[in-house]
Amino acid sequence: MTELRVRKPDGWTTVSFPDAVATILVAGGKVDGQLCLTLTAEREDGPRLVEPGILDVDENDEHLLENTVPRIEDGTSVVLDRLLPS
Repeated sequence: MTELRVRKPDGWTTVSFPDAVATILVAGGKVDGQLCLTLTAEREDGPRLVEPGILDVDENDEHLLENTVPRIEDGTSVVLDRLLPS
């Protein structure tokens, strides 16, 4: 199992993907009108696995992703930056 620590609206949690996953991609988008990140795991032998509603991925786990989480200069994910009050 590949496990990533992610931040969702209710706090930090772990999401898991089976070992059969070739790559895990991160993309921006909206869920219920709210900006968020979505993890998409590609498999050769089955449909993609999708984990929506993510606000951030732990920087220590980001190396498991095929691409990087969009972040501002201080390391905060763009999604969290847009949600946090000024």
